[in-house]
Amino acid sequence: MSDIPHELPLPGASPALGPASPLLTTPLLPEIGSLAPTESVPVQALEKRLQQLEDKLLRQERELQSLRNQRVPSVSAEENPRVTFVGEAVRPQDLQFTLDDLLRVVINYNASDLHIKANAPPTVRLNGDLVPIGERPLTEQESLYLVMSSLPKDKRGKLNSIREIDAAYVSRGVRFRLNAFLERGRVSAAFRMVSTQVPNFEALGLPSVLARLSNMYNGLVLVTGPAGSGKSTTLAAVIDWINRNRRAHIVTIEDPIEYYHHDIHSFVSQREIGTDTTSFAEALRQALRQDPNVIMVGEMRDTETIMTAVTAAETGHLVLSTLHTPNTVQSIDRILDTFSGDQQKQIRMLLSSCLRGVVSQKLLQRVDGKGRVPAVEVLVCTSTVQSLILEGNTKEIYPYIQQGASEGMQTFTSSLTRLLEQGLVTREEAAFHAEQSTEFRLANRHHEQPRSGATPSGSYLNWL
Repeated sequence: MSDIPHELPLPGASPALGPASPLLTTPLLPEIGSLAPTESVPVQALEKRLQQLEDKLLRQERELQSLRNQRVPSVSAEENPRVTFVGEAVRPQDLQFTLDDLLRVVINYNASDLHIKANAPPTVRLNGDLVPIGERPLTEQESLYLVMSSLPKDKRGKLNSIREIDAAYVSRGVRFRLNAFLERGRVSAAFRMVSTQVPNFEALGLPSVLARLSNMYNGLVLVTGPAGSGKSTTLAAVIDWINRNRRAHIVTIEDPIEYYHHDIHSFVSQREIGTDTTSFAEALRQALRQDPNVIMVGEMRDTETIMTAVTAAETGHLVLSTLHTPNTVQSIDRILDTFSGDQQKQIRMLLSSCLRGVVSQKLLQRVDGKGRVPAVEVLVCTSTVQSLILEGNTKEIYPYIQQGASEGMQTFTSSLTRLLEQGLVTREEAAFHAEQSTEFRLANRHHEQPRSGATPSGSYLNWL
């Protein structure tokens, strides 16, 4: 490793940068005081010498600045095991399986996710539970190889520079959304299986009011919930409904593209961050010039994207997007709290006029172990709700959701109670996800069944 420090001292501050230092090609300047005028030295000659010294000083300053800006050469993983520098990974000789073999397990058992990291066995999420595949942990080199083999070449360099990257991968005809990242300096990744066929609202167990929100011709519709709650799938179902029932130009902005939509009655343009455009905010600005009727923004991540999305919704487009918020009211608060001062007043006014509805969801494990089922809270923006948003009284919105069944609204409590009465979830599972525990009344205990089949036979766990 080079001995060049991160910051170099100024000339004269350290003997390391003295006249004999190999770091400087220009010798250090002589003392200025030795150039006092004498009878034998004309003033013109002295001025010329001073100019030469100033030029040398300028060159030295530039050279020192160049040395300060030099990057310390990267160290290898052998020199520092906590640092991994990503490049072309070579398959370890002892690795007896490939990434496609692991993803085949995900596909065959209909798991939702695959996790890869060093010093742990490959692990899948099956019906909400994490289940390891085999017992042997992956080495750092094996984890690096498995992750790198999933990334296109242009994104391997980005992983090295920004330390995390989103991408898509196809295995056995099934698409996976992946996020590769560094964990304690080692390369890791999470793969999410994406169905090739977009399910409809009924198959997903979503309320019928989604069709009414999908048929809006302008405004903002949000799908919210924690990570892994199915927001992307719900948005894909909304796009599919519009594609089948309307003649519209739909522009989607995704990171990465998860579901492919083929033109049916609508014209669908799908753009991917990093491949087709640089950012959500820029793609959203450009989308306004692409004659869209519907714009789907995969996620409103920053102030600029939120403002542009709300402005687009207010100017006559239907804008669909997601937020990582736990319920409908907090979704509104999250947007408003992103801004401050006069900007918050402006966004409150815009949001009160353009917000059409918020759908917040959570996924619960089914009592029969056959996957998961959504509990859904729905807020439809009536004139009363719009007034509360404009006045900043968002805390008063929840009672209107409770009383708004005729408008298609429902609370998490009513959704959980319905799932319990249908015998789809256990009482414990419903109570765990209830936000208003004092409001939650579980009268249909006879619908309870013992949870079974959440994890199938362990025979496949040791297939490696």
